[in-house]
Amino acid sequence: MNLFNPPKLVKGIYIRFGENPFVLLSSFSYQASRQSWTQQEISQVVTKAKKGNYMNLIKILKAHIHQ
Repeated sequence: MNLFNPPKLVKGIYIRFGENPFVLLSSFSYQASRQSWTQQEISQVVTKAKKGNYMNLIKILKAHIHQ
């Protein structure tokens, strides 16, 4: 479920299941900032991803990544 309309996607990230959540979030934040996302947009996705368990984090990040 993408939080933006129209959907915004980050390119160049591969989500590896089992990876440390901090690594996944920092990788997403870095790539999103390089692709001209605002800090508010990045924070919105990161905050939503941190609510819940590891599977929720993966699901939210994958919804915002173009693979």
